[in-house]
Amino acid sequence: MSNRTIYEDLMDLTIALSNERRIETLMSRVVEAAMRLSNAEGAAIFTLDRLARHLHRVSFNYRGITEGSQSEARIAIYGKSLQLNLQEPAAFAVSTATAVNLADINGAAGYDFSNIRQMDKAIGFQTSSLVIAPLIHGDQTIGILQLVNVRDKATGTVGALPDLLLRPLQSFAAHAAVAIWNTRLLEENQRLIRQLGRQNEELLQENSRLLNKVARKVVKPKGLIGDSPPIERAYGLIARAACSAVPILLRGETGTGKEMMANFIHSSSERSVKPFVAQNCAALPESLLESELFGYVKGAFTGAVANKSGLAHEAHQGTLFLDEIGDMPLSLQAKVLRLLQEGEVRRVGSTKAEYVDVRIVAATNVNLEEKIERGEFRKDLFYRLNVFPIVVPPLRERPSDIPKLVNHFLAIAAGNIGRQAPQLSAEALDSLMCWSYPGNVRELRNILERAVLLVDDGQQIGRSHLPAELTGLSGKPAVEMSSTIPAGDLKSIVGQYEALVIEAKLREVNWNQSRAARNLNVSRRTIVEKLQRYDIRRPGSASRIDLESIES
Repeated sequence: MSNRTIYEDLMDLTIALSNERRIETLMSRVVEAAMRLSNAEGAAIFTLDRLARHLHRVSFNYRGITEGSQSEARIAIYGKSLQLNLQEPAAFAVSTATAVNLADINGAAGYDFSNIRQMDKAIGFQTSSLVIAPLIHGDQTIGILQLVNVRDKATGTVGALPDLLLRPLQSFAAHAAVAIWNTRLLEENQRLIRQLGRQNEELLQENSRLLNKVARKVVKPKGLIGDSPPIERAYGLIARAACSAVPILLRGETGTGKEMMANFIHSSSERSVKPFVAQNCAALPESLLESELFGYVKGAFTGAVANKSGLAHEAHQGTLFLDEIGDMPLSLQAKVLRLLQEGEVRRVGSTKAEYVDVRIVAATNVNLEEKIERGEFRKDLFYRLNVFPIVVPPLRERPSDIPKLVNHFLAIAAGNIGRQAPQLSAEALDSLMCWSYPGNVRELRNILERAVLLVDDGQQIGRSHLPAELTGLSGKPAVEMSSTIPAGDLKSIVGQYEALVIEAKLREVNWNQSRAARNLNVSRRTIVEKLQRYDIRRPGSASRIDLESIES
């Protein structure tokens, strides 16, 4: 490939990125473009969380695989000793703002590739060569672009990225970082514009109580919120599966709304006029769960004074939703398999088989394949449930839905206490948009319900009304402390934590030492002295901070 062709392709790619307005689509296009530019077999984007403690995978494509387990989707920047984990290649690239270009990870000394191999195992892939380009916007690193198995177009061999392509790739990564940053800002600005428009509309309304009553009624399965590409893909799969009777397995992290999706499947099917019955398989011990699902006959055990139908009977001609199916005991799994295959149930204490017509929708937030390997889940039941799997995406993979969800939950929370929905400050919105949401949609709803209760009627929701871990506005350091206390005497241990807190505060204010000093209620000289004492450097900095140049 000639230099002219490389740079023409690079220009075409950057022009295409500048025209994209959806953050999820933009990151998918960055991944695809990087693969074309480098002739790699796979690519992924990881972005830093607000406190720069972890990298979170937000988009990837490995030989067409675009979805995988979330267990390998987070990379720690710091080790248990609270020191930078520079043996992890992604953490090294972020911390030093330096590209990593390895021809063969099996022969590369000094690096820890456990995260790479964990991801390979989860999706059935094998990484040989590895290229990591930091995503730098201005003087701030916001994440990394990772490429695997780069192939030479002439020979087809896998190796390092040629020098001819490394510089163009770094240039492309810089353009991609700007595009991602600007797209996030655009979505936040659109949210603020919508908020202002809503405020103006509310000023023109003569009867706000009627609006609140309407808002109070919006909690229905058909009121699922979101139109981002990941959630639209899930909706599309539901639309295809709803008209059939095949079992459906909903996979996703806790709090993503799997039960609401199951209800949506039921209400979209021909069984919608019949019952939708839900049971959490982790909520009851084995004996109670069996009698709850399949019923029992009189005299089956002490207290069984009459025959009782189970949930499978109640869901006849409707839908039976089994949440947390991965926690169901093995003995009951055999009975559920019988129900799936034959429609047959047998009450506790009975020798008579009964037949029911139910559609099974199951859900899990655990890795069933790993449970099968450990002998904790039946392989035949997995294959029977996994006829039509649907992955419910975590909230961090659908950030463009956050403004809509915020509007929706604010309206509901305020309506429940007879108020108008409060406004949200730009700082509070920034905190909500930057959080990684380990608890997903459920966590966002809880955060907003709490904020509505804390704010006075007519007052704007600010950062002080949000949990401290989102904003760092608390007396405790807004960092993730290791569960293991590092070795050493008290002075050295306290020093390690002090350095960690100072670095986290500097990252929050983009390394502005004066602002960090004000936030920590110390002098600027104190900050500078501790930077030198603990050898704290800004990522990409090649030398110690010079006290005299700062003070001048």
